[in-house]
Formats: sequence, structure tokens, C-alpha cells
Amino acid sequence: MGDLIPLSKKVNEESQEDTTKDTSEETKENPIYVKVSDETRQIIDKYKEEEGRTISSLIKDAIECFDRYYSMSPEIYAIIEKYKSEDEKDWNFIERALKYYDEMKNPETNAVHDLWMRARDEMNMLLIGKTTFNQLIAAAEAPRDSLDKPFKKNVAIDLILWYNNSQPLKNLTIEKVIETIKVMWVVANYFYTIDVTKQSEDEYHLLFRHHQSKKYSSYWLGYFTELFKSEDMPFKCAIEGQAFDESLSIIIKVGYEK
Repeated sequence: MGDLIPLSKKVNEESQEDTTKDTSEETKENPIYVKVSDETRQIIDKYKEEEGRTISSLIKDAIECFDRYYSMSPEIYAIIEKYKSEDEKDWNFIERALKYYDEMKNPETNAVHDLWMRARDEMNMLLIGKTTFNQLIAAAEAPRDSLDKPFKKNVAIDLILWYNNSQPLKNLTIEKVIETIKVMWVVANYFYTIDVTKQSEDEYHLLFRHHQSKKYSSYWLGYFTELFKSEDMPFKCAIEGQAFDESLSIIIKVGYEK
């Protein structure tokens, strides 16, 4: 059963807390008692034992915290509701948001930075300058060569397997493959954003954004077309795409599992 907890400064516990207070000062407070659950009682006892806190000080801090939280502007509440997961508690969201903010303010601890460092070390990936990369594309388009080779000879599947903790390729769903591309192709700085929209149960739209050229978009259109239609993939896909000056639009229609 729950206990009755006194919330008044008149209780003996509180009189021991502040012996320097002017005894001539009269209090206007009346004793208040509330019934708390066993769980709340355990929390109170925890802080009383570990930090020597009094009930009154705990209640004071809790009320001040409650007041500060509910004094936030409606705009802040709207942001919380916008980004909070459906079943996520407010304080869990705030903790997650603060960690994200810290990562953005401290690049050395940024999760994306760490992921890139792992990819460089474990996958031997290289970052090359945009100019060099465009020159390689131009060379591949010359009459003496073809883009079929760079389309087919790439480490995309190796990278997908690595990102998914070396799971067998046959165990990966189309969602996992798309999620890997969305993360790793931004980490590698090939695109600055990749937006994924599930248009129906078996159709996905991917929008890749960059600051390069239409030729750059055309290269990656051929690259991803070859990847998703590869015989190594555990599913069959139909690919439709359009290359633009600074973006690439791809629609993936999933057929059936092989």
C-alpha cells in the first residue's frame, strides 16, 4: 500500500534542515499530506539514502521542474510532437535530442564521423575530390571505354553486407538495402541528402540530391540500376529513373523474392 507523505515545512525532518531560519517568521503553510505509490516511495527513499535529501527538497525540485517544463512555448511542444516517436516518453525524447545536439556541436563525437572512420578502416574506402571523380566519369564515357565496367565492378554489395553486420544477402529485405544506401552514400559524401518515400507496399521512391551535374546523376542512375537488378539480390526489381542537374530520382518496384 502507498504511504502518506507530508509535504509541509512544519514536519520534523524539515525543521532539522534549516536551523538558521528566523524563528520569529510565521509560516502561512498548512500541513499537506498525499498518498503515494510504493514505486514513488522507493524513488524518494533512494534519494534520501544516497544524497541525504529531504522530502520537502525533493518535492520543491520536482514542482520547479514540472513548472519549467509546462512553461515552454507552444512552438517547443509542437517540435517535440513532430519528432518524438509514437510510444516515446517526453523525457526519453529530450535525452535523445540533447545527445543529437551534442553530436552536432562536437564533430569529434559525431556518430556519422565515427561511422565514416570505421568504413575507411574496415572497408578501405577512399574519399576523392569532386573534380577527380568527375574526371574519372568523363574518362569512362570516352569512346575507348564504357560505363558498364564501373557499374558492374563496385563494392556496393560488400558495403551493404558490412553495414548489416555481415548478414547473408538473402536475409536482407529491400528496406534494409535502401536504408543502407540512404546512410552510407551520405556518409561517403556522394550525396548530401537521400529521401526515401514508400509509395505503396512494393514501390519506393528515392530522391538523391547533390551539387554536381546531370552527368553525375546519370552515372549513379546506371550504378543503382545495375545494383538493384543484380542477380545477387534476393528480390527482383523494376527500376525507373530520371537524371537531373543536381538530383536523381529513382522508383523501385519490387517483384518477388527469389
